[in-house]
Amino acid sequence: MVFWGLKLCVFLFAFSTFKATGSASNKIVDWSLLDPFQNKLTKEEFTQVLGNVYCPRSSWFKNWIEVKEDIARIRKSSNSDDWYDLSFISKGKKRDKNSDSNLTLSGYRIALDPGHIGGMYSQMEGRHFSIDGKLTIKEGDITLKVAKVLRKKLQERGAVVSLVRSDNDPVTEKRPKDFLKEAEDWMINREKLINKKYPDKEREDFIKKKKDVLFYRVSEIYARAQLINEKIKPDLVICLHLNAAPWDDPDHFSLVTRNDYHVLVNGCYMGGEVADDKQRFEMIFRLLNGWHETEKIFAENISKSFSKMTGLPAFAYKGPNAVKVGNVEGVWGRNLLANRIYLCPVIFLEPYVANSVNAYKHILMGDYTGRKMVSGKLRTSLVEEYAESVFLGIQDSYPFKNK
Repeated sequence: MVFWGLKLCVFLFAFSTFKATGSASNKIVDWSLLDPFQNKLTKEEFTQVLGNVYCPRSSWFKNWIEVKEDIARIRKSSNSDDWYDLSFISKGKKRDKNSDSNLTLSGYRIALDPGHIGGMYSQMEGRHFSIDGKLTIKEGDITLKVAKVLRKKLQERGAVVSLVRSDNDPVTEKRPKDFLKEAEDWMINREKLINKKYPDKEREDFIKKKKDVLFYRVSEIYARAQLINEKIKPDLVICLHLNAAPWDDPDHFSLVTRNDYHVLVNGCYMGGEVADDKQRFEMIFRLLNGWHETEKIFAENISKSFSKMTGLPAFAYKGPNAVKVGNVEGVWGRNLLANRIYLCPVIFLEPYVANSVNAYKHILMGDYTGRKMVSGKLRTSLVEEYAESVFLGIQDSYPFKNK
């Protein structure tokens, strides 16, 4: 992907310093990586994208980003008064903007990231449930099946497709035991903060849960980022997930009636996130690369495709942790670890509510061929329907629409 006259490969190379080292990334931020973006945006372009996509409330960024007539001043560190000055291009002056309109699906590099791990890790991840002793639903297993079906569809059209994982093994080499010391330190700090000493059993449970989270939610995502950013180097990442609704009674599972879909792009950095030096840099880096433009186009077309293929309604956020992006229903901006640290446009998919009556019934029907009656409608299997929805959305998207 080329944007505003700057080749992305330069930044992928420079960004190789941001790797997963254990459970967290290197906290050192090299602000000079923004130097090639000097005089590439107008003040109006910068402020519009910042406010509409990345940080919709000025109160969240006012202490960290100052927008003046000719420059944007970005605080480098919360511990100092050192600022990075980004110069704007003069209003009315044309900026360089390379066009991808001549690209086709042939040769386009797409990484498919099947959400979670599944297999023996599904219960630890909290992406695992069974009703009345029937088939255990594991999100990581389903997303992997979808990825393999979607890969074949895209490859038949000439895309270069990589799976971020191809089985139920973690990408990270770390395991929960590797985070014992970090989890114990976290527990000590927690007790100091609230001035309370937990009983031994409760303390052990907290430490175990923290170890697990550092393994599957942090280390695993950073390991995937390293694989994507340094080896695969795709033009686009599709993160495949299924949604789920809270159980009415967590101790007695009962299926919910809600079933919907939504599509996420990177955006909506909240106050505490913008205050974090690394996240603030990552937000500005994504903004300047212009990945939001590509994300919006793919997300809108995939959202339309899901609506048409599944007949499901689009989910709408009501809280401050998401911002509506564009005019197509179901497309929202959220700041997630994966869609922030994967260094390219990222589409994060959340179709189906897996623990809903209709989705659960559809999943239990398995990977059948052809169409069967599902909740009063002839439909392909959920895996096939999911993969085809994404494929058609990609096919209808820039840069392939003029093929």
